[in-house]
Amino acid sequence: MDVSDALTGLLTVLCLFNLTLTYGIVRRLRALARSRADSPATVSGAVEDFAVTAASGVSVSRADLAPGTVLAFLSPGCPPCAALLPRFVEAVEGAGLPAESVLAVVMPGEDTAEAQQYAHALERIATVVEGEHARTVSAACGVQGFPAVCAVDAQGRIHEVGSDLSSLGAHRPAGVA
Repeated sequence: MDVSDALTGLLTVLCLFNLTLTYGIVRRLRALARSRADSPATVSGAVEDFAVTAASGVSVSRADLAPGTVLAFLSPGCPPCAALLPRFVEAVEGAGLPAESVLAVVMPGEDTAEAQQYAHALERIATVVEGEHARTVSAACGVQGFPAVCAVDAQGRIHEVGSDLSSLGAHRPAGVA
């Protein structure tokens, strides 16, 4: 009886230790997920050369990105991207930016129907690049995560607009009223 009591006690202690470790891991993973969702994606300092064809059939290259051009990088299946999409469309419309001064990059994903929904929502306010062409533009801009909203300055460098999108109107290209 003493041996079985000792084994039962040891097993109880091990189960409680395991439960404590599991709880700690779950808390850590939740905190990590929150910090990733709250932290903005990053982009590199300058846009490298690229040349792609937009969904509308127009050619888009690095040379076409005038100072003030706003770029949005979205990935279907990404919850922060889904949350940003309607706010981005509303912010661009509210800022009065012409579609030629906004480049929306929709990354390819497993769900092509969702990617098409993103492209459809963006096509009236932006030039949309999707599929493998989106990978090319994303690599040229050094995008490190999604969503990312940035603007090109006069030196061809890109900088974050910010997740609140309040500064979109300040990125109006030269000559656009």
